[in-house]
Amino acid sequence: MPLASLHSPPPIRKKTLAHKPDYEVLDTAISLFGEGRFVESLQKTLEHLFAHREVPDLAASTFTFPQGSSRVTVKLEDQVLSVIIPLVRLAPESNATAALRFLLTKISGTGQLHQPRLRGDEVYLEFRDRLSRLHPTKVVEVLRRMPVEADANDDWMVDQFGAAPLGRETIAPLDGGELGRAETMWRSHWREVEELLKESQRKRSMFFLNEVSGYATHHIRYALPVGGFLSTRIAEAAATFDDNEEDPMKRETALAKCAKEMLAVTREDLAKNLGHAEYSISPLSDGSVEQLESYLGGGDYADAVARTRSAGKFMDAALALVSTYSYLLSRFSWAPAIEASLLEGLGASSDKPWREAARVLTNHGRALVELAGKESESASTEAAEEAS
Repeated sequence: MPLASLHSPPPIRKKTLAHKPDYEVLDTAISLFGEGRFVESLQKTLEHLFAHREVPDLAASTFTFPQGSSRVTVKLEDQVLSVIIPLVRLAPESNATAALRFLLTKISGTGQLHQPRLRGDEVYLEFRDRLSRLHPTKVVEVLRRMPVEADANDDWMVDQFGAAPLGRETIAPLDGGELGRAETMWRSHWREVEELLKESQRKRSMFFLNEVSGYATHHIRYALPVGGFLSTRIAEAAATFDDNEEDPMKRETALAKCAKEMLAVTREDLAKNLGHAEYSISPLSDGSVEQLESYLGGGDYADAVARTRSAGKFMDAALALVSTYSYLLSRFSWAPAIEASLLEGLGASSDKPWREAARVLTNHGRALVELAGKESESASTEAAEEAS
């Protein structure tokens, strides 16, 4: 039976608090660096990134913080800054040759600030440089990129090469009730993807294929705290099926294979790869009024969805809107009122027939853009009043 609607359950994934960096502090750090006050510059750079945490005096102690599964250690010694993240241990039973090849081809790179290091049988990501060469923008790049790379590859190396975890941060597992709901959501999602893919193969529409591809990744990530090797496998497959420049047949094949593999995941493996992680630096980008306007207001994409709906292609329009809402929730951090409204819109469209879902989300999107404009105007007014 053809798919008649999409299911958008309340998310199990917890909101990732976005702590906005203080850019005035970064400006101060840059000025201090220009004056040759390198230790003070470094301290201010860390305060810029971690305004919500207490940053110790690096001249006296080490700074350690969690970022997903990564444990990041920042240390200053003899005028040299080191940033070190444990990755994996190459156990005797692991495929060390393949693991080292992966490190050399996928993680290391010419000109890259951080590099993998092998110490005995332990693999780390490391960055080292003298204070006099540590412009604040370099420090910011290292601390934003290194933990993300470590978090994305440690579980993959454990799964693919039999390596052992090393120095990982603890990720809170889902409780029994959450896991049961998560498994239901997981299997429902990938069955929907399979049905949508069949429809895509029938329609032969690039617009529809693009929306199915986006839905496959973003709808599951907005709802569930997916990590571990499952997150990496989805991302690896999405590099093909969500690439608009790739051959459509190849994209459909990659998506079909991914959905089949995800449906075959056992409850035990699902439990290992779902959990509530702590992020000291938000992994999400800041959402903006301009983005909402582009996707849901009067931008080119919003206009394309409106034309699709006007042409009577209600399934295409509803899928596009659900995919868009999921993308905005999974990739961006929003003010509480905006995030609540995005979730409200998805909930209102859940399990509705295509035509009704498209109507609900179209009207809701317009109201959301208006709400975001008012929120932004209010925030600007408050900032101006504080400045005066």
